[in-house]
Amino acid sequence: MKTISMIGCVAAIMVGIAAPASAGVNDPEVLIYRFPGVRDDGGAGNVGVSTTFHCTNFSGATELVRWVTRQSTGALLSNVTFNISHLSSVTASTHSTAAYAKHELLGTGLVVQGTTAIAATSINIICTAETIDASTAVPIGVARRGIRFSPVPGSQE
Repeated sequence: MKTISMIGCVAAIMVGIAAPASAGVNDPEVLIYRFPGVRDDGGAGNVGVSTTFHCTNFSGATELVRWVTRQSTGALLSNVTFNISHLSSVTASTHSTAAYAKHELLGTGLVVQGTTAIAATSINIICTAETIDASTAVPIGVARRGIRFSPVPGSQE
């Protein structure tokens, strides 16, 4: 009797976890990263200093990603969203750079020791950031260390 009961219990659990929960652009946003040290000289595109963010979605669905950049004083500079398809990547920059021809612009203007928070409708998104010389085709600059919130279970960044 215990064996039949245990088999029924295991079968019920397997049915409950057989398919991953589908997420998407209409799900609530969750904070996934904060990047301190954001810098932009406020100059024109492809010159000066720009901070660039790269995010890749591996959730299985199209997700909404939001970049919120603040000045060191806490003043809001930009609040921008983009949709990212499954297994696609997006590059978002404070202003355009020669190193990354296709990217979304955050339009922050001058940023001095700012911070960018990245939220998304799924935790199954990874992001990196770098502050670079916007005029060079080869990215020359400094990698930004992001603080991860809501990590993917079993992962390590």
